[in-house]
Amino acid sequence: MLERLILFDLDGTLIRSLNGFIAFNEAIYKTFGLSGDIRTVIPDGNTDPLILEDIFTAANLKVEITEEKWRAFAQNLYESYTDAIQRGLMRVFPLPGVLELVRKLAEVKGIYQGVVTGNLEKTGRLKLEAAGLGAYLGLGAYGSDSRNRNDLPGIAKERWAGVIGKPLPSRHCTIVGDTPKDLDAARKNHMRCLLVGSGRYAVEELGLLKPDACLPDFTDTKAVVEALLG
Repeated sequence: MLERLILFDLDGTLIRSLNGFIAFNEAIYKTFGLSGDIRTVIPDGNTDPLILEDIFTAANLKVEITEEKWRAFAQNLYESYTDAIQRGLMRVFPLPGVLELVRKLAEVKGIYQGVVTGNLEKTGRLKLEAAGLGAYLGLGAYGSDSRNRNDLPGIAKERWAGVIGKPLPSRHCTIVGDTPKDLDAARKNHMRCLLVGSGRYAVEELGLLKPDACLPDFTDTKAVVEALLG
C-alpha cells in the first residue's frame, strides 16, 4: 500500500468544544484589558491570530498586537483553557465516529495521521488530550506556525518527512476539514481533500465545492477509510 499522510482539522471536524468562548474571551481581557467576544465573528477555518484581529475589528477597536502581546495572549489562552477544562466549565469531546476512525487508521501500515489547525499548538494539543485523541494525533502544523492557513499543510508535510525519513509526495497527502478554507489550503498545496458536514457548513453546500470526497460525518468508519485511501 502507498504511504499516505492524513492531516485533520480539529474544531468542527474531529472535536467540538462546549463553552470554549468563555476561556477565549477571558484570555483577551487578561492580555489587553479589553472585552472581546469570539462569538461576534466566524472563526471556522481561520487561524487564532486572524480570529483575534477579526474580533477587534468587529468591536471597532484599534489594537496593536505586538510580538510581546501575542506571546502573552498565547500563554493566557492556554491557561484559561486549562482552567476551564479542569473546572468543568469547558468540555471538549470527539465528534461521532472520530475515535473509531483514528483507531482504525492507526492499524493500517503506511498511514500517518497528523493535524493542520488554526489553533495554537499548546491549546490544540490540550484539546486533543481532553478529547481522548492525544495518543493518535499531535504532529502537524498549527496557527502558531503561521497566521496563513495555506502555509500549514506544507509545514506539516515537512515535519512528517523528518519523522518518516523521506519526503511524501503532495498527492499522497489528504486534508480533512469542515470548511471551504480547508479545501482551499489543500488545493494550494496540491493535496487531496475530504470535507465533512459536521461543522457550520452542510454537506450539500460543501459538496458543491467539489472536494475529492465529501461525507456527512464520520459514523461509517469503512466509508471514511475508503474515501481517504481512494
